[in-house]
Amino acid sequence: MRQAMLALALALPLTVAAPPALAMQDIMVGGRAGTLGIGPEVAVALSEQVTVRGGAGLLGFDMNLTGRFGLADERTAKLTFPKAFYTLGADLQLTSMRVGAGMLFKSRDPIYRVTLDEGASIDIGDGTYTEPEVKTLTTTLSSGDRAPYLLLGFGSQSSSGLSITADIGVVRLSDAVLTVVATGDEELLKSTEFLYNLALEEEETRDDFGNFVNYWPIISVSVRYGLSGGGGGR
Repeated sequence: MRQAMLALALALPLTVAAPPALAMQDIMVGGRAGTLGIGPEVAVALSEQVTVRGGAGLLGFDMNLTGRFGLADERTAKLTFPKAFYTLGADLQLTSMRVGAGMLFKSRDPIYRVTLDEGASIDIGDGTYTEPEVKTLTTTLSSGDRAPYLLLGFGSQSSSGLSITADIGVVRLSDAVLTVVATGDEELLKSTEFLYNLALEEEETRDDFGNFVNYWPIISVSVRYGLSGGGGGR
């Protein structure tokens, strides 16, 4: 989390008593909600076209998918999101639209875990296994704690007063790896047949994820208030 704390450290001075050079800039404070969570955001207009921004998106919840989306009974399915996302970047204003880029920092990797009830069965690859042969099946999308993002924005980041802006974009996870692991009977889990089926399940899961293994969507709406400091923004 060292990188996330750096992002916050860079953004925090924008919200407190600033030196004269920064005080002359237009500062926007507000909040955002979207695929990167809900949380605060701060932006500073360096000129009419260029804005530096930083923010935090707080997810931090586990989604219980038991019995949903056609999942079989006699099992618990839980999707665990990262506790928080942090972003630090810059936007370039082009008339009523913006283009932006920066870095995203995340607290952990998303995990999807299926826990079988007593006597429940599960299909893994070409095989079918019954608890306690297999007790849990866990899918993890692992990547580094930072990743670059690109976005297209609507609405000005440097306007004074109350405004609403929106962003759409993508985070590029260049080093993302999807893995599937199981717990249960140790002898079974070491067998050649099971390892083959587990590898097949992992491949099928990766195919189901498609491009989402390497790309996360950005969709967010922000409500902000611009404080004019007499600098570059309007």
